[in-house]
Amino acid sequence: MIIKKVLNNNVVISENTDFQEVIVMGKGIAFNKKVGDTIAVTSVEKMFVNHSENERQEMEKLVEKIPTEIIEISKEIMLLAEKEIGYNYSEKSYLSLTDHLYYAIERAKENISLPNPLLFDIKKFYSKEFNVSLKAIGMVEDKLCVNMTEEEAGVIALHLANSVTDYQDMATTMKNTEIVKNILNIVRRYFGCEFDESSTNYQRMVTHIQFFVQRIMNNELSEETDDFLYELVQSKYPEAFQCSLRVRDYLLTKRDISISHSEIIYLTIHINRVVNNK
Repeated sequence: MIIKKVLNNNVVISENTDFQEVIVMGKGIAFNKKVGDTIAVTSVEKMFVNHSENERQEMEKLVEKIPTEIIEISKEIMLLAEKEIGYNYSEKSYLSLTDHLYYAIERAKENISLPNPLLFDIKKFYSKEFNVSLKAIGMVEDKLCVNMTEEEAGVIALHLANSVTDYQDMATTMKNTEIVKNILNIVRRYFGCEFDESSTNYQRMVTHIQFFVQRIMNNELSEETDDFLYELVQSKYPEAFQCSLRVRDYLLTKRDISISHSEIIYLTIHINRVVNNK
């Protein structure tokens, strides 16, 4: 690969085989190199395709503003997340995380800790992202001797979850998490018991509700109707069905959202599975 511009020792702008401009990252990839020199593909750890001039400019500003060691840590976090979560994060995800990490580290140095009211729910609903985030703050402590809190790990986890689910922004992600929590609380209170959160059925229900809420926020709710199946689940799973109606009422009265029969059917089935295996 031919170097078109050196941003720092670890980041360069180059061109891929499709003649697309790319941002290439690798430890020491540009050390003692200049424009026109080649870099080995084997030394590349992360590559971002520039979809716009604006994205390239954002990356350049980021590299100019943020210390190299933080850019490197952010890259390592994204690589770890891709490995453990199994998702290929976009350029925007990397930019967002790097920018957040920089200011979070600055706050930690000044012993400023921001509260995270969703921490408990983040641990439950985004456990993979949170585990990666705990390792992330461990990297920061090991490499920069800066201590970061679990609350901050929770925010990093939301950044990762936000990228995977393609939510509109962090505020939407937090709102969605709140709605998921409230729906699960409705189910818990209706049956008056705690469920085995490690069970496969519970995890399936949580996943269904997460995507259900995502569809709500993206206005992608199903409008299909199946009167026969609707009446079937109503008679076969009466308690789970009534619980689903309470969820429907919550969404209508508190969020001004109407859901179709098909959504109630699927929600009833998932609730019933958890109830029968609690």
